[in-house]
Amino acid sequence: MQSSEVRRRFLGFFEARGHTVVPSASLIPARDPTILFTIAGMVPFKDVFLGTEKRSYTRAVSIQKCLRVADLEDVGPSPQHQSFFEMLGNFSFGDYFKEEALDFSWEFLTKELGLPGDALHPTVYEEDDESAAIWARIKGIPVSAVVRLGADENFWSMGETGPCGPNSEIIFDRAGKCLRDGSDCAITCDCDRWWEVWNNVFMQFNRAADGTLTPLAKPGVDTGMGFERLVTVMQEVDSNYENDLFVPLFDRVRALAGDGDAIEPERLMAYRAVTDHARACTFLIADGITPGNEGRGYVLRRILRRASYHGRLLGLDRPFLSDVCRGVIEMMGPIYPEVADAAERISDLVTGEEERFLTTLEAGLTRLEQTVEAAAGNTTVLSGDEAFRLHDTFGFPLDLTRQALAARGWSVDEAGFERALEAQRRRGREALEEQRGEDEGLLAAVGDSEPTRFLGFDSLTADADLAVLFSEGQRRDEANEGDAVEIVLAPGTPFYAEGGGQVGDAGRIVGENGTVAIEAVRRAGGGIFIHSGRVALGRIVQGERVRAEVDEATRDATRRNHTATHLLHRALRMVVGDQAKQAGSLVAPDRLRFDFLYNKPLTEEQLREAERLVREQIVLDRPVHTDVMPLQEAIDLGADAMFDEKYGEEARVVSVNGDGVFSRELCGGTHCRATGEVGAFFIVEQRSVGAGVRRIEAVTGFPAYEYADARRDVVERLSREINVPPAELPERISALRERAREQPAVAAANLPKPSEVLAKAEKRNGTAIIIDRVDEADATALREFGDNLRRLTKSAAIVLGSVFDDKLNVIVMLTPDLVEGGLHAGKLAKQIGKEMGAGGGGRPDVATAGGDPARVDAGLALAKSLLKL
Repeated sequence: MQSSEVRRRFLGFFEARGHTVVPSASLIPARDPTILFTIAGMVPFKDVFLGTEKRSYTRAVSIQKCLRVADLEDVGPSPQHQSFFEMLGNFSFGDYFKEEALDFSWEFLTKELGLPGDALHPTVYEEDDESAAIWARIKGIPVSAVVRLGADENFWSMGETGPCGPNSEIIFDRAGKCLRDGSDCAITCDCDRWWEVWNNVFMQFNRAADGTLTPLAKPGVDTGMGFERLVTVMQEVDSNYENDLFVPLFDRVRALAGDGDAIEPERLMAYRAVTDHARACTFLIADGITPGNEGRGYVLRRILRRASYHGRLLGLDRPFLSDVCRGVIEMMGPIYPEVADAAERISDLVTGEEERFLTTLEAGLTRLEQTVEAAAGNTTVLSGDEAFRLHDTFGFPLDLTRQALAARGWSVDEAGFERALEAQRRRGREALEEQRGEDEGLLAAVGDSEPTRFLGFDSLTADADLAVLFSEGQRRDEANEGDAVEIVLAPGTPFYAEGGGQVGDAGRIVGENGTVAIEAVRRAGGGIFIHSGRVALGRIVQGERVRAEVDEATRDATRRNHTATHLLHRALRMVVGDQAKQAGSLVAPDRLRFDFLYNKPLTEEQLREAERLVREQIVLDRPVHTDVMPLQEAIDLGADAMFDEKYGEEARVVSVNGDGVFSRELCGGTHCRATGEVGAFFIVEQRSVGAGVRRIEAVTGFPAYEYADARRDVVERLSREINVPPAELPERISALRERAREQPAVAAANLPKPSEVLAKAEKRNGTAIIIDRVDEADATALREFGDNLRRLTKSAAIVLGSVFDDKLNVIVMLTPDLVEGGLHAGKLAKQIGKEMGAGGGGRPDVATAGGDPARVDAGLALAKSLLKL
């Protein structure tokens, strides 16, 4: 049975039994900062099981893309391990429980797929009498015959905290006997006879950080089943890598590596790593991840480099992985449209990263070889410091170093590596320690106070208590004029604290006897806002009642840039497609900066079209609405969100409306009331800021007018200097450039033939000494003439002088043999230039000199005396 048929039957079976088909969520958990990636099919439903989120259905079925990298080093050596996989799942949220769940699983496996019941063996948690009794009924066996296992095998948790409960697995007997010794081994034997094909998890508890289990209000069911494993069972092959999800990818690698139909066993490990990692890279990039040095970006980089290294073991010493990724896209694109949409970006990112790694790979392997050779039999253990140097300087993950060493009979001091890595982390922590210490002091002073309430959506002023006053890292009762201070207001503040890309507000805090100029506001732990500034007048006292006043002009300028950022985001997605996802931003009073995922520079036409779309919304003066709603409702409405931004259960949704919704984003920042308030919009520049990430900077409002005025001044000045109307400037400048290009050709046309000059040159010890005056040649023509002379002889010292447009140019050129013999063109040019009343210099092989045109002959005469070879 083909994988496509298994996929179709699974979804159809549960849909017919009242389950809503839910599309796969992203590999990036939208609402769970505790995990890097979606590691199981239930992750998108975690809050539903906890009861903190409600859906419109109580039964669901999905095929969820997942990524697990905890055992990445097993991918390749193991014929079963994968980093990227799909998880089949059916879910009940307070609807059915154990009875129906186990019936569903048995019916699907035995009737829908036709697997023999006597080859399927259920297991239950040792204390789960209810599930044991249900299986006894289904299978027609005594309850005592149902296999019971401990918590390590049959109690499932997503992690250290969260929903959990007992589980019941269904194990497939693929051989009928022990694959190690032929005996009738137990179901816990690791001989590869027993394969888990289904896991019914009964969500009954929520595990707290201290291990406490609290019963869930509405127990549910989370069924997990590895899609690749089930396909392998249905196709009666021995490994996931032999089913139709991997065979086409193996064929691609085989063609690239030049292997025959039968792959040598020692090369299978590399085939498995390359094909699995190509799938992982394809889906990670499609979901918005780019290679980087930390977090998810580092995981992608590590997987990609590991694939590239294994390709090298197959003899693929040029970038090849994007070809395998194209195979993944062809297979999975019809199922996951986001993969097909990102095809070009995937190819470019993978190729670029692989090219960079191959360069460092060669250098790293050379370093490794030198280290091994230098040991000269004294040791076969690479030091931890050296392993860390390979990691830090050459981008070698530890597992690649370990594998490269294993091929040489070496190992690595992993404890030493961890010490070096921890030392680097400690240095990074220490760099932030001073600021963190100050924040901790502030938070200790605040105690268990409520988080600061932001009042600035509705007003730019507010009365508050000066709850905490800090100066020079210490809590103070008062501060005087000139003192730098940090202040916490209670219960709230109109000042926006830096976050979500928007800078903090500026303004002032006015007390009974003094005023503080506020320069920045930031968030500390616990949701406390810290106002930083300096006492501008008089003195302030802790505990006094104060008036907080946000500077209206800077807030308005920031609002204009923030609303324009949303408009730009939407415009870019309209111009280049949905792949242009936000990857970061800065919203300040004077400018906006927007980073987005895209793999190449935007054309001038694309930039102008994005600019036009934003301006159109400004001119139409569309209303900007802000709504607060449940996060899931906002996501269901299609609101754009930053994948690595943390959101609460309630979300602010900022929408630009007109004839329908132009833009809708999750955002906690401040905005204009209507797009017309943005005033004006100009894109100032675009550039790359990393692999697959572009940056656009733009200005709005008054800075936009200043930008336009500055450009107008340039145009008007050029118009006056060239003496043509502004509209004719492009044509006139083009004509001037064309004339400039033609000048060297005109000058060169008057030069003698290089072969004729060489024929007349003096020869000394096999070296041609060419010292000549060649007038009517500018610097470019003179250099080209010298290059032509050098190409015609193996050994030559060339000094050419020319007077062109009353300007003297001299060039000195030496062939490599003379440079190796100790001559230096730059030093010669300096002496010649001095003789002509100026100076000179340059590289050992090419240099120039200048001076008084009337003294060119004196300079050439000196050259003859200096070059008596």
